[in-house]
Amino acid sequence: MTLAAATPARILVVGPDAELAAALHAQAAGAGWLLYTSPGPADLETMVRAVSPLILALVLPASPDATWGAALTAAQAAARAGVRVVMVAPSREVVEPLAAVAGAERALSRAELLSRPAALAEPGPPRAAAPRPEPPRTRPVVVPASPPVAGPPPSASPPRPPSIVPPSLAEADEPPPRAPARPAPDLMSLIDEELIEDRRRPPPANARVEVAVSLVSEHNFFVGSTRRIDSGGVFIATAMPPPVGTRIQVRLGLADGRKLDLDGEVAFLRAKSATTGRQPAGCGVRLMGLPGWTVDAIERFFQARQPIAYAAIDSLG
Repeated sequence: MTLAAATPARILVVGPDAELAAALHAQAAGAGWLLYTSPGPADLETMVRAVSPLILALVLPASPDATWGAALTAAQAAARAGVRVVMVAPSREVVEPLAAVAGAERALSRAELLSRPAALAEPGPPRAAAPRPEPPRTRPVVVPASPPVAGPPPSASPPRPPSIVPPSLAEADEPPPRAPARPAPDLMSLIDEELIEDRRRPPPANARVEVAVSLVSEHNFFVGSTRRIDSGGVFIATAMPPPVGTRIQVRLGLADGRKLDLDGEVAFLRAKSATTGRQPAGCGVRLMGLPGWTVDAIERFFQARQPIAYAAIDSLG
């Protein structure tokens, strides 16, 4: 009996790096890979359906442009369908945040893959399985024992005949007179009291909102005329934005999974586009007290997704 040959790994490599593609082709000849290469990310979803790869490798340039946004979205959908996604870029500072957004199995630098092309097909670190909730424990139902039925006493005397109440005492058994009905409440007085009570209540605390900006979210960052995040903030997509000037507390989720609690103020409102329908309604919130490392991380994210340009924010301060 002969063993059947192992199914070769179908690998789709997307990116304009010719040197890296040549190294992977040389590795494929000895490793038995079925290697497919594409110079650009256009129509990646169609290519994935045609090739049905086991591994999808996205080779990003040093500064990914706007064309890679749709490619990362397609890679995220492929990862959910079971395709192993590998992200490659010239530096780990670029590739690691984008790999977390796209749901990639692993992130490699270009130098690592050039020195060891076989690393492309190696399995990534195992993902921790989500703990299953334990079913609620039910307590056994204890049915109380019914009390024993007592029998009649052995020497029970015969029942006495009912006594006859004299007519003169019959009036004493009449029910007491009812209390007079209370007058109906004045509805206008109650409304006035409620309004007075509302005026005495303290104003509500600042609203809190949690927002995570990714390559596929309707939320996004916005910048002012300096094209930097410190001149803008975060755009929150919502159908009922608060008015301009409202102070809110924002829990901001970054692309690498870290979260940051910040104070913010609503700077502008944006209505939904009536022509294309692609522009979501929401509000721009100016962030206060951004740490330096957060500014650098957000501006590296701008290389993969362009922020919203809103120059009018400079005139609202």
